[in-house]
Amino acid sequence: MNIRMTIQTLTLFASLFTFIFFIRIRQEDIFLLFMLSFSVASVMFGKLFCGYFCPFHAFDKSWGYILDKYNIKKINSPRILKKKLLYYSISLILLALVMLRVLSTLFPIKIQIPFLILAFPILVIFTSDLWHNYMCPFGFIMNLPSFRRILMPNINNLKCKYCNICVNICPTKAIDLNNNELMINETDCILCYQCEKVCNFDSIEIKTKGD
Repeated sequence: MNIRMTIQTLTLFASLFTFIFFIRIRQEDIFLLFMLSFSVASVMFGKLFCGYFCPFHAFDKSWGYILDKYNIKKINSPRILKKKLLYYSISLILLALVMLRVLSTLFPIKIQIPFLILAFPILVIFTSDLWHNYMCPFGFIMNLPSFRRILMPNINNLKCKYCNICVNICPTKAIDLNNNELMINETDCILCYQCEKVCNFDSIEIKTKGD
């Protein structure tokens, strides 16, 4: 495990434990403000929050490791939940609840239900793309165009043997064949680096946008 992946593992699990801690002390709004701020910052830096600080990503990685160990598959995401009208509505409602919860630190607004816990059963049952690509309110913000995407994986098609191992393992289905070349969709990539981990040909390179 290289230094970058070690740092990622530490920051992800720190974020998960911090999220649980703030829920237990009923100060979830403070952590939501942190998450919301990082999401807005993605316009400048890309999905660093997804890759290094998201508690849902940390949980998904842990659960995925357990499932892989016992060769258990998740249920494919229902197509109906991938319809734009539906998932945009769900994301916007969750985002509105996040903003109201954050504003409750300043105004007398009471939302006591930790509604984002919804993410955990979704990640347990369905393939990861359902939450990360379609329902996450923070992902909704981070799908906006970014000036720079730091630490993005990139496929060097000169080295690539098109074995499709990376395509099959990508949790958000962010890798597609485009003009006879494998490309990583920067909007869908959550910087999990599973593609880099499984590639046998060193064709996955970590670059920043514009390199």
